[in-house]
Amino acid sequence: MKLASDNSRDTSWGGVVADVAQPYLELPTAVHILCLGTLLNRAGSFVIIFLTIYTSEKLGFGVTFAANCIGVFGIGSIVASMIGGQLADRLGRKPVMLFALFGAAISLFSMSFASQRITFLLWVFSFSLTIDMYRPAASAMLGDLTSPAQRPIAFSLMYISFNLGFAVAAPIGGFLASHSFRWLFWGDAITTGAYGIIIVWLIRDTLPIKPASNQSRIGFGTITRVANDTTFLLFSAATLLTSIVFMQAFTTLPIYMKQLGYSEKLVGALLATNGVLIVICQIPITQIFQRFHRVIVIIVGELLIAVGFGLTTFANTISILLMTIVIWTLGEVVQAAFKQSLVADMAPADMRGRYMGIFSLCHSFGVAVGAPIGGQVLARCGAQVLWPTCFVVVLISVLIYCFVFVRMSRQEAVSVRSTA
Repeated sequence: MKLASDNSRDTSWGGVVADVAQPYLELPTAVHILCLGTLLNRAGSFVIIFLTIYTSEKLGFGVTFAANCIGVFGIGSIVASMIGGQLADRLGRKPVMLFALFGAAISLFSMSFASQRITFLLWVFSFSLTIDMYRPAASAMLGDLTSPAQRPIAFSLMYISFNLGFAVAAPIGGFLASHSFRWLFWGDAITTGAYGIIIVWLIRDTLPIKPASNQSRIGFGTITRVANDTTFLLFSAATLLTSIVFMQAFTTLPIYMKQLGYSEKLVGALLATNGVLIVICQIPITQIFQRFHRVIVIIVGELLIAVGFGLTTFANTISILLMTIVIWTLGEVVQAAFKQSLVADMAPADMRGRYMGIFSLCHSFGVAVGAPIGGQVLARCGAQVLWPTCFVVVLISVLIYCFVFVRMSRQEAVSVRSTA
């Protein structure tokens, strides 16, 4: 009788939704709080969206200065990724997250009153340096809080929160900017500080109690440990290459669509497909691929990204452009939760913050160099060279991930034999 009960499943829509939602509901409460806080914080991320408009038009500093602001922001992000994970492993996840959020809130508030170029650039650097120290610390905490089986679920929920919040931020930011640009900075500062207060009261630190080895506390020792992890270095190299290509979606792709004669409104609507698909598809796709090896899932996502950007070569109509955006977005959705999960799996517990920091650094560096490289290729060689190049670069990433899979399979086989 019990066997029949166990095999019977509710196949109604309500039953299906319950089955999909159950793993998310079973996540630790702290994970839910972190995701809710991320949603709140990203929903108030107005400044980065309107930074170039504010500096070039409102302050009257010109387009060149606006571009320099983005460059300075990228430099701060790279530095933050380098030191954020190190500090998260030495001082704790929670202290670094609080420093990042409260420091960013102060920087945003101060930026709203900056009227000199050098002062404004300094506050932009301060903002990116502080806010991007949050990412490796928060990712390490998420890895600490979850089991290997739960990690893709947890990171997918965080990814949805991030993208949903950012989607909400754009229209709210536009409304605030129409009244006063200072409201953008103040609103962003308030939501960032509010998230910090939530962490103060509701989140406990998760830094492993076991003291880190002397080697992990010394800079050269840390470098040696990471340098000896060939599998992780290969993974990081592939991640960097994909980040460079993926940056084209929000830099050269809009320019290419404008060259085809489409309006800013239509370009924005097409790119908005990315955020909509992430929110709709992230949970079910993560559930579908949960049963497979993490690296295999990442390879599938990479192939979709390669095909999506490669087909952009032939995208001269709205329907084909939309199809290519859907393809590479699905690739993003497939692999998003599994990359960070894999980093958390590979990292020793006392170095999880540093591994996450290197992972964030790959993305930050990809963003920093992806835009100028893509812009130069588009300007000098044209779209007929840019998009096939993107296809080839991602295929190189796929090849590297195949090496990662082979190495991890061998390591897992050795581990199984040693425990048998």
